[in-house]
Amino acid sequence: MQNKNLGMKVEKYHEPVLLSEALEYLDIEYLARLHGTWVLDATVGFAGHTIEIAKRGVNVVGIDADPEVIKIAEARVRQACPASKGFGSILLANANFRDIDAVLKYHRIESVDGVLFDLGVSSFHFEERDRGFSFRYHDAPLDMRLNRSTQAVTAATLLNVLSKSQLESMFSEVVGNHTARKLAVEIVKHREEKKFAVVGDLIEVVRAVGLKSGKIDPATKVFMALRIAVNSELDNLNVALAKSFSYLNKDARMVVISFHSGEDTIVKNFFRRVENEGLAEIITKKPVVPSEKEVALNPKSRSAKLRCIKKRICQEEKPNL
Repeated sequence: MQNKNLGMKVEKYHEPVLLSEALEYLDIEYLARLHGTWVLDATVGFAGHTIEIAKRGVNVVGIDADPEVIKIAEARVRQACPASKGFGSILLANANFRDIDAVLKYHRIESVDGVLFDLGVSSFHFEERDRGFSFRYHDAPLDMRLNRSTQAVTAATLLNVLSKSQLESMFSEVVGNHTARKLAVEIVKHREEKKFAVVGDLIEVVRAVGLKSGKIDPATKVFMALRIAVNSELDNLNVALAKSFSYLNKDARMVVISFHSGEDTIVKNFFRRVENEGLAEIITKKPVVPSEKEVALNPKSRSAKLRCIKKRICQEEKPNL
């Protein structure tokens, strides 16, 4: 790994959000009483949720798009869940969750008894200067790729090549149409004089647009919108929800933790659709949010929302209406 102190850094940043709630809604205690149950952790991260699931005797297949994160997860799993302790098995794969079906087929897993999505990126990504996720490091490259080996398009690439209308569309979902138009105009103006290369280039644009400061820095949403686009996060989520749901056993649950309205809207709409089709029951009529105690201990959890559905019938069992 690039940083010799990475292990300590991960422990510092790694605080799984809504951990007890996720385990409860996945009904892990029930699954632990069965034999050979599998849970799919579609966003394994540093394996915080995965480790706690495996410690209860449930097997986990975990996926993460970032190869650096998977290496850290593997190290944490080896230390926390030695095979001799009788914990559940853990299989980890470096893959985008839109390829859930390929990962499960590779491991010959035909169905799962639970699915967990913990969306967004971790504090680790924002602290790694050379990744370009944070607006704090002005000299960092505008990269933002979760997998720098398989993804060719960086944040700088998008800013330098997208048309004004495409830039507007990219930002409008997060910052609104009016602000998106102003950003697009300023981006095109900036790149005519100087191509985007480092974080500071985008900060110049944000400051030039004069976005109002509130509780959070106005650059936060701009950077988030660009990161989402670089990694096709919303498109991939749409694909991953449908694929993972198809692998759920009857009466099994899917739990999704989201951190911004774009993610939550996709999750909410998907849950409503499968419920309306008679395939599932929404367990959480309102999203579950962190307690005041959790927010105090981990302020970054404040925007988290947990939603859960229970699969009622499989597609092939659905009667002809």
